[in-house]
Amino acid sequence: MIYPNSGSALGSNINSGLSTQIVIKVGSTTVGAIQALTINQNRELCVWEEIGTEGIIEIHPKNATKIEISIQRIVFDELRVLESFARGFINLQAQRVPFDIHIIDMSTANDVSNALSHICHNCWFKQYSTPYNANNFLITESANLVCEYITSMRNAQNASYGGLKGISYEYDTIERNTDLTGRRGRFSSTGISK
Repeated sequence: MIYPNSGSALGSNINSGLSTQIVIKVGSTTVGAIQALTINQNRELCVWEEIGTEGIIEIHPKNATKIEISIQRIVFDELRVLESFARGFINLQAQRVPFDIHIIDMSTANDVSNALSHICHNCWFKQYSTPYNANNFLITESANLVCEYITSMRNAQNASYGGLKGISYEYDTIERNTDLTGRRGRFSSTGISK
């Protein structure tokens, strides 16, 4: 029997992303003992429909993309979850200054120089919880953050490069620039500084 060729670059080797290949940093501090980190990006879409024919005329974004991060971390190295992000406080009410989170993903790279790097800019803690359970020996805390925008790059270049298949992408220059710099509306336009 001949195995069907899907065009995938997978052969006898299986390529996958492992969480042990992810490093999370705030400034020069590496945040350890994270059990789960999820980045959610979402935006509402406006769908224009034609009355009578029930056809969709156009779809476009209705508002800016919202970026939220959820984290679960074991209390480790005598640091609570908020402290572990290089913050000088333990309680949510104390935050006065936003910070950047740098996520280095080596799961899709053959060496560190090609690692995918995401930076979540101007993060604010939104929610923080510390459950104390009698049946658990470990204290696992959780926190949710909101950030203004995210930038991604691979070796200081655009994040999308085609993977192992070398897919050719047709980019609008604004899309490529936004991935690298994080477009923030009119304030990102030429001649207007952030």
